[in-house]
Amino acid sequence: DTEKIIQTQLWAMQDLKYRDFQCKLMPTVTPNTVIGVRTPELRKYAKELAKKPEANQFLKILPHKYYEENNLHGLIIMESKDYGSCIGELERFLPYIDNWATCDMLRPKILSKHLPELLEKIYQWLASEDTYIVRLAIGFLMSFYLDDGAYQREYLAKVSEVSSKEYYVRMMVAWYFATAL
Repeated sequence: DTEKIIQTQLWAMQDLKYRDFQCKLMPTVTPNTVIGVRTPELRKYAKELAKKPEANQFLKILPHKYYEENNLHGLIIMESKDYGSCIGELERFLPYIDNWATCDMLRPKILSKHLPELLEKIYQWLASEDTYIVRLAIGFLMSFYLDDGAYQREYLAKVSEVSSKEYYVRMMVAWYFATAL
C-alpha cells in the first residue's frame, strides 16, 4: 500500500543525529513521530513522487503518523501547477499541521501568480482559531505581499489586528514586521 511504501522510503533516509537535532527545535512534536530525514533529501523525494500517481493517493491519507510524512505532504502540494487544486489540497491539509517547521516550509510558487484570489483565503485564515493556520496566513503575507508590486499598507494593519497568546503566532507576527521594516 502507498502509505507503507512511502514510510519505508522515509525510514531508509533516516539520519539519527538530525532527528535528535530536529526534536530539540520542535517542542510541540512528539519525538517518536520524527524519523529524521534531512530536508534536501525530502524535497528531492517529493519532486520525484509528485510526478507519480502514488502522490495523489498519498495526499488522500490524513492524518499522517510521522512528521516527515506531513512535510512530504506539504512538499507535494508545493509542486502543484494548478492554483485551484493547490488551494484545495492546502485547505484539506491545514488542520493537520501541528508545528512551525511544517507550516513555514509551505510556500507553493503557483500562489504567487494568483495574489488577488489568495488574499481572500489569507484573510479567512487570519480569522482562524488554529495556531498554524494563522501562522501560515501571516507567512504568506510575508512571502508574497511585501515586494513593491504587491505591497499594500492594509496588510500591515491586518497582521497588527491578529491577537493571540500563542507563541508561534506571536513570533510570526514579529517576524512579519521585522521583514516588512
